[in-house]
Amino acid sequence: MKKFILIALSAGLIGSCKRELPNSSGNPNSNPGSIFEMTVPNGFTYESAKDFDLEIAILNREDQLVAGVRVDLYSALPEEGGKLIFKGLTDKNGVLKSTVRIPLGLKNLFLESSFAGIPSGIQIPVQGNSIKFQLGGSNPQYVQTRNPEFKFATGSNLMKNLAKVSNKIVPIWNANGVPSNLVSRDVVPNALVNDIWATLPSRVSVPQNRPQLLDENAYQRNIVLTKQADVWVTFITEGAGFRNTLFFYRYNKNNPPTSVSQIDTLFLIFPNASLQNSNGGLLTGDKVYLGRFGADTVISYGIIANGFDAATSTVGAGFWFLYGNKNFNPEPQDSLKQHMVMLYDNAGKRFIMGFEDINRTASGCDHDFNDVLFYTTSNPVDAISTSNIAVLPPSSDRDGDGVNDVDDEYPDDNARAFNNYYPSIGAKATVAFEDLWPFYGDYDMNDVVVDFRYKLVTNGQNAVKDVVADYTLRASGGQIDNVFAVEFPALRTNATAVQGAFLEAGQTNTVLTIFPNIRGLQNRWNTVPGEPLSDSVNKSVSFSLTTPVAISSFGLGAFNPFIYGTTNGKNRGMEIHLPGRKPTNLAERSVLGTGNDRSNTGSNHEYLSEHNLPWAIEIPERFDYPIERSEITQVHLKFAAWSQSGGAQFQDWYKNLNGYRNSELIYKR
Repeated sequence: MKKFILIALSAGLIGSCKRELPNSSGNPNSNPGSIFEMTVPNGFTYESAKDFDLEIAILNREDQLVAGVRVDLYSALPEEGGKLIFKGLTDKNGVLKSTVRIPLGLKNLFLESSFAGIPSGIQIPVQGNSIKFQLGGSNPQYVQTRNPEFKFATGSNLMKNLAKVSNKIVPIWNANGVPSNLVSRDVVPNALVNDIWATLPSRVSVPQNRPQLLDENAYQRNIVLTKQADVWVTFITEGAGFRNTLFFYRYNKNNPPTSVSQIDTLFLIFPNASLQNSNGGLLTGDKVYLGRFGADTVISYGIIANGFDAATSTVGAGFWFLYGNKNFNPEPQDSLKQHMVMLYDNAGKRFIMGFEDINRTASGCDHDFNDVLFYTTSNPVDAISTSNIAVLPPSSDRDGDGVNDVDDEYPDDNARAFNNYYPSIGAKATVAFEDLWPFYGDYDMNDVVVDFRYKLVTNGQNAVKDVVADYTLRASGGQIDNVFAVEFPALRTNATAVQGAFLEAGQTNTVLTIFPNIRGLQNRWNTVPGEPLSDSVNKSVSFSLTTPVAISSFGLGAFNPFIYGTTNGKNRGMEIHLPGRKPTNLAERSVLGTGNDRSNTGSNHEYLSEHNLPWAIEIPERFDYPIERSEITQVHLKFAAWSQSGGAQFQDWYKNLNGYRNSELIYKR
């Protein structure tokens, strides 16, 4: 109800401003003169975001399902500003199951995992009602990956360096850069993968997280033979956007080179050190024999950043050559020259190396030193000196919840592990209401406007332990004194430690009263241009669950917000919900189906009118709402086409895109 229209309510019925306009039969792409002229298909519930069932299975190279693997889903590549959508862990059966809520305009998600051999930047199409993938294994299924694009100038010495490259060790490779002379594949233990991930996690800066690993005075980064030995290199994984080329060079420990010019040959190991289905063809455990070398031989490693040309299947000069000897690297600052870390796995007698493949002065560098990961072994196993080499620390799980500390956002709390957000950690969504239900209002959708963000704290079993919600009341354009509340899918008896809200009695589920007296909190409407403003009202609300509820059933953001009035003939029972959402236990169900409402609680048709119009909409980002008495169809110009197409067209109708809105009719503070 608006400040301009005072309406007497009696016995739950509205006596005036009762809109009874027929629908038009115009085409779905037209913008009608009024929202009441739209032709909206039956069953359309005005959702701009949708719940998807998520199921991800992770296999190792022996086709065994792997428990305890962290899986992250992003809205885009993180390097390109993508927001974290979901974070969870594969269960004891090696499968992660959850529910994720995604804006309908988002066509792809991007998956990252903590397990070696799973490509980075896996692109997952958003379609249907579920997202189901099996990743890894001895014969991994094809997945599409997309890597960020970097453009760098090439140096004048690159061609000179390229002339030193030799294919003596690897004479032939296939179109993906996989050597033809691979030896028997190593079995890389899951425990080793966990230890490496814990030490060199993706997108975690080594200079900040483990700066000691970059100290050349403390640790060396070369293979030094103390006796004659056969030497092999085994590929572990990669976290790169480039098709990097791995090589080695050798010299006598008593006569080390002091410049690149003193290196005579760079021997290829992996022309394209990229995973299968991630710009390459390597699998974890792929292994190359380097040869037999005598005592006092030093083997050093390097990469050609983006050295493999996929179009010609040849090795080129790439962007730059990077070496285990930091003094040969291109950065001007000594503190940024290091590009390799080296770790010793005492149990397996493996010497593990990790390269950072981007010039460390570049803004796109994440300094995580896991862009190419491999290890060196020898026969005899004690032929390589272990002097001054950092020992690979074991992964740890201090609280014993099955989540490695490096992945655990609560490493000392076994009841909590991850934070999940909707819509994202740095943004809010909006729910907006018309408050004259069960009769039509003026459809400016500004009677109650609330922004919200949810943080769900989940445990190692992907079950919700805590809910933390932030709400912002931005507008209250109705004359009625409304109450804003939210129902959550957890039993009321399971909710505890409620803060910032009232836990409503008489309910089966957890129903929290967030803003109990909106007109008292905001004495201005914040909908009329030029009139004085009320401040937005912020409220932080939280509660815990005594018995955690699986996020797959609890959901991530698709809760049940509603309002009800306490003045002008309204009462507690006259709840107004999003279309398709259920009334709570305390709703006055006799009002459903009266006036213009045609709710049918048996067919998910709640809170829709005779013309399939809603009394509330939810938008997966901050909504720019209309000014007073401006119908939403005249403000957001694609709303009608979206509605009339049943949500098939203009799923991003709410965005500030060219031709999408009449900015003059949007309220501006």
